[in-house]
Amino acid sequence: MIARYINAILITGGGIMLLVGLQFIAPQQLLHIQNLVVSDSAGLLFARHWGLLVACLGGLTVYSAYHPPLRIPVIIAVTIEKVCLVGVLLASMDDPALKPMLPVIALDGLFIVLFLLYLSGKRNAAE
Repeated sequence: MIARYINAILITGGGIMLLVGLQFIAPQQLLHIQNLVVSDSAGLLFARHWGLLVACLGGLTVYSAYHPPLRIPVIIAVTIEKVCLVGVLLASMDDPALKPMLPVIALDGLFIVLFLLYLSGKRNAAE
């Protein structure tokens, strides 16, 4: 059932991830909007790098919406990234500085569920 909507899911999820790429361009401004404070140069470097990586995965996600042979490997890679991020954030929730990341946990959690449903449907169809 979810396969019917996978293009919209990939374009929406990938588009959101592409927006995170703005953090590569303007890390301090985007971190400020999220109520996150990073003041040292190493932290800003990692924030930029993270923004770039997420944008690259977002671009691949959108691309896979139009190139079906790439969907499964891209969805697997993106799901692994999201599971790891959500896991690290959940394990770090006792740090008050990370409370602004709750929307990230919710949104990435939603896409994890959608992507796993899609992958399980593909697996069941192959059997």
